[in-house]
Amino acid sequence: MSADGAPDDPAGEPTASADAPVVLVVDDDRDLADTCEYWLREDYEVRVAYGGDAALDLIDEGVDIVLLDRRMPDRSGDEVLAEIDARGLDCRVAMMTAVEPDTDIVEMPFDEYLVKPVDQASVRDTIEELLVRSEFDDRVREYFALASTEAVLDDRDSGELGDPDALDELTARVRELRDERESEIRTRERQLSRIRQINGFLREIDRSLVDATTREDIVRTVCNSFGGSPYDGVWIARYNTVVDTVACEASADSVESPLEGVDVNREHWTPPADVVRGAIETRAVRTAAVSPAHAASVLEAPEPPDGDRTLVAAPIRYRDTVYGVLVVYVRGDVTDEEESMLEEIAERVGHGINAAESKQLLQGDAAIELEFDHDDTRDLLVDLSLEFETAVRLDGTTLTDEGVVSCYVAIETVDPSAVLSAVAPLDVLVNARTVAEEDEETLFEFRLTGASVVVTLVELGATIESLTADNGVGTMVVHVPPKADLRALTDAVQSSYPDVSVVAKREVEDAVQSTASFRRQLEEKLTARQQEVIEAALASGYFEWPRGSTAEEVADSLGIAAPTFHEHLRSGERKLIEAFVSESSGTEPSGTESARTESRRAESSRRPDAGDRVDDE
Repeated sequence: MSADGAPDDPAGEPTASADAPVVLVVDDDRDLADTCEYWLREDYEVRVAYGGDAALDLIDEGVDIVLLDRRMPDRSGDEVLAEIDARGLDCRVAMMTAVEPDTDIVEMPFDEYLVKPVDQASVRDTIEELLVRSEFDDRVREYFALASTEAVLDDRDSGELGDPDALDELTARVRELRDERESEIRTRERQLSRIRQINGFLREIDRSLVDATTREDIVRTVCNSFGGSPYDGVWIARYNTVVDTVACEASADSVESPLEGVDVNREHWTPPADVVRGAIETRAVRTAAVSPAHAASVLEAPEPPDGDRTLVAAPIRYRDTVYGVLVVYVRGDVTDEEESMLEEIAERVGHGINAAESKQLLQGDAAIELEFDHDDTRDLLVDLSLEFETAVRLDGTTLTDEGVVSCYVAIETVDPSAVLSAVAPLDVLVNARTVAEEDEETLFEFRLTGASVVVTLVELGATIESLTADNGVGTMVVHVPPKADLRALTDAVQSSYPDVSVVAKREVEDAVQSTASFRRQLEEKLTARQQEVIEAALASGYFEWPRGSTAEEVADSLGIAAPTFHEHLRSGERKLIEAFVSESSGTEPSGTESARTESRRAESSRRPDAGDRVDDE
């Protein structure tokens, strides 16, 4: 527990960036406060106070949103709200309470009123909407705050209200503000409506991606998830950089011919093709206005679409790899917030495609083998072989949750201290150390976020079978799933390492069929984290004697605490042995199921909210 009473940040948990909006959660129900912190921590900087006095100690000009309970023993939420107002702090406040609203809330300066119990979706949606409202004019913001108060009181029976006249006065004030700013309020209502709809899409897409197992499933699911105003149509494009053409990979039922009239010669391209190409080249969202005539030629509708449309093209990517483009037709103009959220949807689709292709490689008995000539000295491994005039070999890799790749690299006949001094200035180097020294070669661990094609390939889910370099001349063999997007993979590699070139492509079977079968058998036994820990321990020499790496060093390379490393390692070793005994004897060892059940119970008891939390293992 930290000094301010907030929960500690568990190792390996994703956290928000330094410039993320700040949310203060105030509730004497510690379980609920901690659960809210877990829901929000990936996208926001979250402060937690378990009472009113602690809240006033934590709040300052940097807080953007406050989630405030009303009924607390030391200082009530009403008193905290009054103090926030008295200090003149420019933050939005959502009351989050089990107290039934009454007309006593009419004069209270809050922005939203959430009645418990609350769920993750309602909390996140409220925060996102309040952040958007923060940019509104003061009078418009007042309108939405009072309209929210009116809405929660309208849900109550008028006979149960303490002062029905206060509600009438509130309604009159809401109408007065609307009459005063009718045009702007309508614009802002459309903006908020679009944001709510996109948030709904995000949740629906997330749910759908869980069940989608192939790229085809993912793109079809995404297109089917869109529908209704303000979107007239959505489709997913693929761009072929070799012949400079755009193709439609998938589309919603409402889209008939998104690329009608497209010619390979770009002078004759319609706006969609040009914008798709721009989105891929810049790896950023691009927009273009399209006429009603063009919309009518693309969209199926009972009547021809009237009014202008904005075409939004968001690249579907995972890090440096672009798989395609999400293309959406929006009525009228598109707001910055909406553009940002469509970009987020496209990125989630990219992550889904990457995960599906990575899983396909792990489960498949066949793969596509790509052989590369690798003479690009922009790559740290090739550069080291040239600088020290020696041979360099990649012995293993591990990808951590934070996107850091641990590369275990063997280098012949070098002074270890000289190598460590040579790599130390790299900005993309998280850590470097000597794992083991032998007469002829030294094994190093380089924890990298860039500076090697290895990082790019591992992040894309490819398996690097071998990578060797000698005096600046190298070769590399990589395995990818049979249906992987080879063009996207090679583009991602060559965009940073143009001197890497494919010299051979072939379909291969697993060298040992039982290995793939064994992996499939272990898939439900080993969690992703347990497998990651075992692979890192093996590659780093942890199982050797004397050990090439300590538990603390391996844990640090994974970004987790040493006790967490030991817990995952022991659990993984037990499951490996159980699987081996089961495979050998055809029976599961006695006590296995009870042990597994007990382990699951223990894991559930450690979570703040086992029903909503996603297991990070």
